Amino acid sequence: MVQLTKKQLVLCGLLGVACIAAIAIGLGVGIQQANPSGSSSQITSSRSGLFETWDGINKFDENIYEATVPPPSPSLLGEFDIAAVSADGQPCAQIATDILQKNGSAADATVAGLFCVGVINTQSMGLGGGFLLTYYERATGKAYSLNARESAAAAAYEDMYHGNEILMENAKGRWWADKKPSLQGGLAVAVPGELRGYRQLYERFGGKIPWAELIEPTIKLCEDGHIVNWHMARALKLNELLIMNEPSMSVFINPDTGTVYEEGDTLTRPQLAKTLREIQSDPDALYTGQLADKLIQDIQSFDGIITIEDLQNYRPLWKDAVNVSIQHGNYTLYSVPPPGSGLLLGFILNILDEYNITPESMNEENFIVTHQRITEAFKWAYAKRTELGDADFVDMTELTHNLTSDAFAKSIRSQIKDNRTFQDPEHYGAVTAVDNDHGTAQFSLLAPNGDAVSVTSTINLYFGAGIRSVQTGIVFNDEMDDFSAPNITSYFGIPPSPANFIKAGKRPLSSMCPSVLVDADGNVRLVAGAAGGTKIPSAVAWVLLRNLWLNEDIKKAVDARRIHHQLFPMKFSYEEGTLPDIVDGMQKIGHETEMFGVGGSVVCAISHENNEKIYANSDFRKAGEVDGF
Repeated sequence: MVQLTKKQLVLCGLLGVACIAAIAIGLGVGIQQANPSGSSSQITSSRSGLFETWDGINKFDENIYEATVPPPSPSLLGEFDIAAVSADGQPCAQIATDILQKNGSAADATVAGLFCVGVINTQSMGLGGGFLLTYYERATGKAYSLNARESAAAAAYEDMYHGNEILMENAKGRWWADKKPSLQGGLAVAVPGELRGYRQLYERFGGKIPWAELIEPTIKLCEDGHIVNWHMARALKLNELLIMNEPSMSVFINPDTGTVYEEGDTLTRPQLAKTLREIQSDPDALYTGQLADKLIQDIQSFDGIITIEDLQNYRPLWKDAVNVSIQHGNYTLYSVPPPGSGLLLGFILNILDEYNITPESMNEENFIVTHQRITEAFKWAYAKRTELGDADFVDMTELTHNLTSDAFAKSIRSQIKDNRTFQDPEHYGAVTAVDNDHGTAQFSLLAPNGDAVSVTSTINLYFGAGIRSVQTGIVFNDEMDDFSAPNITSYFGIPPSPANFIKAGKRPLSSMCPSVLVDADGNVRLVAGAAGGTKIPSAVAWVLLRNLWLNEDIKKAVDARRIHHQLFPMKFSYEEGTLPDIVDGMQKIGHETEMFGVGGSVVCAISHENNEKIYANSDFRKAGEVDGF
C-alpha cells in the first residue's frame, strides 16, 4: 500500500478541488472577452488545461504555507494604461468603458454601467432597490459618499412586524402568508432610491454624455434580450417555486419550457424596456407622474404601505466619505459612513496596520499567527457593527471617532492574543445583535482623469421581496428586513440593536462598504467593494491587505480563499479549498470552525500600482467582467 505524505495529500486535495472548480466554472461561466476596437488594453485569462493547473499546484508547492492561494481561477486579469472598469455582470463593464472612450465622465460611465447590471443581474440589484457609493475626485483630492439606500415608508413603525393581526389578516391567501413579512410580500418593500441616486450622481459629477444615451444600451438588452448568465440561472433555480407561484414574476418563466430560464437562454424584458424609455425623457419618472402612480398601485396590490408621497419625498444624501489613514499616512482609505460599513473596513485595516504584515507573514513560521490576528480584527470590528445605524437618526459621532482613531485601534490591538480567542461576545464589546443582510452587486471604476467610483447596489435577497411591478417591470426590494426589531431576541440569545430599529424615513444598516484607497500624493491606488451581505467587510479587507501588504496582484488577491468571522455565530468560517493546516491551527487556538462553499462574497477590484499600469479583476465567484483602455 502506497503511503502519502501530508504534503502529497494536500496537493492531491488541491488538484481535486482545482479540477472540479475548473470544470464547473468553465462550463458555468464560459467567459469570453474582446477588447474594444482601438483599445490598448490587455486582458489575460488564467483559464488553462489540466497540465497547466497541475503546474500551478507544483509552483504553489514551493511555499506550501501560502495557504489561501489556490491555483488561478478562470477569471480575467485586465491590464490597462488609462482607465478600467470591474463589474459583476457582463457586458456592463464594456458599456461603461464605451462611455469613457466617448469622453464621458466617471459618473456618466457608472450610471450607464449600473443600469446594465440591474438587468443582467436583476436577482441582485435594480431600480427597485438602492445603493451606497464612494466618489473620489482627483482634481480636489476630496471623497464623497452618496447614500441612495432604501428608506422606511412614513407609515412604518418600530414594532410593525410583531403580533400585527391586521398584517396577518391581509396576508391570508397569499403565498407569503406563512413567510417572514419583512422578507417577502409588499410589507417587505422599502422606498427605492436607485434611480434618484443615479440622477444625483449624474447632476453632480456627470453630464458629458446625454442622459438618454447612457440608458440606451440597457434598453437594447431588454428589447433584444440578453443571455442568462450562470449566476442568474442559479438564483432562478433556487427561487423556482416562488417564481412559479407568483404571477407577477412570470417574466422569468421560459414560455418554451414552462420552467425558469436557464443558463444560455435569451431573456427579454419588454415592460422594463418601456419603463426605461420613459426614464430617458424624464429622469424622475419613477418618483413623480404616471410611472410613480403605477409603481404605487402595484406595491399596494401586494399589501405594501408605501405611498406616492413616500416616493416624492425620497432624497439621496451626499455626505463626506469616512477616511482612515494607514501605513503612517502613506495611504488613505475612503468609504461610506453609517448606515454603511465603511467604518468597519477602516477599523479592520487600522487594527492590522501596525502588525506590519508582509509576504513573510504567510510563511511556515507565521501564517497561523497572521490568520489569528486578522480573525480577531474581524471579531472586534463586527462587534462594533451592532452599534451602527442611520446617522440621521442615531448619533454616530463617538463611534465614528473611535473607529477611525489610531489610538483606539492600538488599544484593541493590545487586547488581541496570538494564542487565544474568546467565546463571549461581551469580551469584544457586543451586547446587542443585528441580523444578517444579503445579496448585492458591485461596480468599480477608475477614469482617465484619476476620478474613481466604487458602488454597491442591492435589493437584498435574490429577487428581493419575490414580487414585481407588472406595470413597470421592476422587481421590488425586501430591504425592510435589514432593520432590527424589538421583542425579537436573536437565535444566539442576544437582544436586537436599538440603533437599527425601524423609524419612518430611516435607512437600514448595511454591510456594504464601497471604497477607494489613495496614496499620499492623492493618486488612486485601489478601488474595491463587494457583494455578499454580512461577509462584505471581511472580504474587502482580505483582498486589500493581500494586494497592499502581501504584494499579490489583484487577481491573486481576489482568487485567494477567504476567511470570515462575524461574532454571531461565534465561529471561524473558511472557504472551501483553504488548507487544513489553517483550520487545525485555528482550532488549536480555541476557535470553533465551519466551512462555507466557494462563494459567499464577490469582490470587484482595480489596482493602480506604482502609478503605472492599471489592473482589474472581477471575482470568479460571479459572472462578471473587466474592461478598459
